[in-house]
Amino acid sequence: MENVLLKKKKELYGHLFKYHRGKENAISCCQLAIRFRLDDKTVRSLVSKLRKEGVPICSCQYGYFYPGSYSDVIEVVGKFSKYLATLSATSSNLLKSTVLS
Repeated sequence: MENVLLKKKKELYGHLFKYHRGKENAISCCQLAIRFRLDDKTVRSLVSKLRKEGVPICSCQYGYFYPGSYSDVIEVVGKFSKYLATLSATSSNLLKSTVLS
């Protein structure tokens, strides 16, 4: 099974690189799941693994895409940073609320 997922991960990368460059060519997780005969969770997991390996897969409200420009990467990193700040604040507030109860 691990070899199958490794192959699917490489195919996913190749597909995004070749057919989905730039935000205007984004493809949804659901469409990728159908294309590669995987479930949504597995697609998200493979994208996460590729990103951790340094592959610049971007995302927007329409789905995943390979960056067409450096500004695509900057925009997505900015969104990730805001999301992390929100998670951090939420975690801190949650800890404070449980201590005070």
